[in-house]
Amino acid sequence: MTGTVYTEDQVRDLARTKLHLENTESALAGVGQLTSFNQLGFRGVKDRPDGWYLPNETHYPALVLEVKGSNIKLGDKEREELHKNIRIVQTRYTQVVGLLYNGFELEVYKGDELMEGENELMDKEHYFGLFSINRINKMLIYSLTHSINDTLHFDFLIKNLYHRMIFTACALVAKRHGAALMKGMSFRLFTTAIRETLESALSDDLAKNKKLQVLIEVFSEIKLNTQCTQEAVDRFIEDVSKISDNINSDFWNGEDVMAIFFNEFNRYKAKSESGQVFTPDHITSFMYQITDTTKQDTVLDAACGSGAFLVKAMCNMVQEAGGVRTEEAREIAQTHLYGIEYDREIFALACANMLIHKDGKTHLEHMDSRSAEAGWWMREKPITRVLMNPPFENKYGCLDIVEKVLDNVPAGTVCAFILPDNKLEKARGRVRRWMQNHRLTKIIKLPKDIFSGVTTSIFMFTVGTPQRGQEVFTCYMAEDGLETIKNQGRHDIRGRWEAIEKHWVDIVRKQTGSDTIKWINPYEHLSYQEDIELPAPVRADFMKRTLAYALFKQGMEEQPFFENATDHILYGSPLAEEYKPFLATSSSPEIPLDTENWKRFRLGGKDGLFTIAKGSRLTKADQREGRVNYVGASAFNNGITNHIGNDDQLCQAGTISVCYNGSIGEAFYQDEPYWATDDVNVLTPRFQLSPHTAIFIATVIKNESIKYAFNNKWTKELMEKSEILLPAQVDGTPDFLFMERYIKSLPYARLF
Repeated sequence: MTGTVYTEDQVRDLARTKLHLENTESALAGVGQLTSFNQLGFRGVKDRPDGWYLPNETHYPALVLEVKGSNIKLGDKEREELHKNIRIVQTRYTQVVGLLYNGFELEVYKGDELMEGENELMDKEHYFGLFSINRINKMLIYSLTHSINDTLHFDFLIKNLYHRMIFTACALVAKRHGAALMKGMSFRLFTTAIRETLESALSDDLAKNKKLQVLIEVFSEIKLNTQCTQEAVDRFIEDVSKISDNINSDFWNGEDVMAIFFNEFNRYKAKSESGQVFTPDHITSFMYQITDTTKQDTVLDAACGSGAFLVKAMCNMVQEAGGVRTEEAREIAQTHLYGIEYDREIFALACANMLIHKDGKTHLEHMDSRSAEAGWWMREKPITRVLMNPPFENKYGCLDIVEKVLDNVPAGTVCAFILPDNKLEKARGRVRRWMQNHRLTKIIKLPKDIFSGVTTSIFMFTVGTPQRGQEVFTCYMAEDGLETIKNQGRHDIRGRWEAIEKHWVDIVRKQTGSDTIKWINPYEHLSYQEDIELPAPVRADFMKRTLAYALFKQGMEEQPFFENATDHILYGSPLAEEYKPFLATSSSPEIPLDTENWKRFRLGGKDGLFTIAKGSRLTKADQREGRVNYVGASAFNNGITNHIGNDDQLCQAGTISVCYNGSIGEAFYQDEPYWATDDVNVLTPRFQLSPHTAIFIATVIKNESIKYAFNNKWTKELMEKSEILLPAQVDGTPDFLFMERYIKSLPYARLF
């Protein structure tokens, strides 16, 4: 202890400054002598802490401070006072740090546990890190990134979103590679230090890959407000320094720093800037494990974005090799990671991300993964694993990228792609061609909230092994334990993911252990098939289908009728004469449906109710004028979309047409010969089919089709195997008589 003596008030003020105890939107924080625990939300507790940090979310760590003047030596009495306050805070928070401080002496408690080696009072975030072993303090990074974004946007006047991200990333690279970024530096000296450090860090690698120069070029192109205040420069340097302190060998576990930035910067993103999606960190970890990737593998990401998969792979491999200081770890970073990114600015981000984590950037390439150049580049590399999240939209060439990878990496390579659930379903013919050379082995459906606005699955292939009818293992990981925090994305705030990940990795590896597991025929399905419990059709369903057929038979369109009828019923407007018959009620008594006693009957196949055939394609150019009904993908006018003169491939009257693409499951009774397009399956009955029985069955088919709205196409092959629920007689055969009587009892049947 020096000769300086601090009063208790002075120690308290000193602690507030060092700990940064200030109120924020997400926490109550401060120091004082007058504020009681009762005022801080601990009802009825009159004790007064000297300092506090109380997050709004009680699963985050809290802090309580007890101070004394420097003339008071810390002893049992002072410790008991602190521990009493810790116990008070623990009534709401499971993670509590207690600090006992007199200006010179410091004792730090993690709950009741005294932490050794804590001799100097640090920023409060240091103490919260006591609860985050081997994890980056992501919440701190979000908070700092928010501050950085505001500084760059409003003080540095960097308007471009990605330029703000790249400028931040380059500053982090400079910190990681020894740049002396200090408060008080002039704006010119500050930016020069970043650029010179970038050039120095890349100097050796540029000889191997000149495309890394893009990072320096993009940094140099960023337009800055050279007149920004010294306060803004100092604030940016302080925020970047704090982030850099969190990304070191003791805390870093392969988290994608650029993705953390992106989640915060993304809140400022204009709709015109959409298209780039970063893979959540826990999913990169999951994919690394389910592909059985190890330090022996060489990993490719041909749409690498910020480098999330490469960073995670590097981290895991280095850990397996014994740590960052081993010779094997250095060899891994230099030769086991390959990435391609087409977007120039995102490529710059990937370079920065790998530089931040020191190494692995030499084999990043700025090129189009769909190009012949990329194909040759991939063929020359000893790839054994592909981990990818390609852009989902067709305009960015999603499946072109996947195909290029499959056709150019070595045989035996295990490839895992994150894609929208139905992406392969919609390209069924193309995927079947892939399966002549590559085997689709697994589909793991991911939780619905992983990517905003789209549900996704992981699709795993083995390159160079034909499918040859092999079934595909599928399962559904419905929950990942993460929760959404306003403006900060989804986080594992309750620590659930570790156990969930272990559970699902085990299921995928062993291919057993979950009720969600299904083995599918890839020539029937190319997505996980959810079990959908459908309610039986009700009277209203049959009424609607009967009314639609009655309107069609009377030559009336549905939409004008419903508009006119609605206005009449709701607003009393005059009803056109031609509509009045359709509003009359039936005098027949209502017949109960009693669906509990119905049975399931096969639609097609050898023992099915119908023979099923696919319609014929007929282009607009080949259609001739005429009076033949042309039935296509429409939900109205009995499926008729045109009238044509072509009559060489007509379907017979007395059949049911079912659309399996577009207006999925729209089923109509056709009482005249017609041309069915190749979007339509034609159901020819193996029994006497009256119009009324057909309307009944068409209603049931439409109800059954709901499950195929999720799985995309109710193809001929699937329809032949499908079963529908129908009334049955005592002997177990369909009760066609009941079906006919039921439809005839409905109000509109008399208009057929």
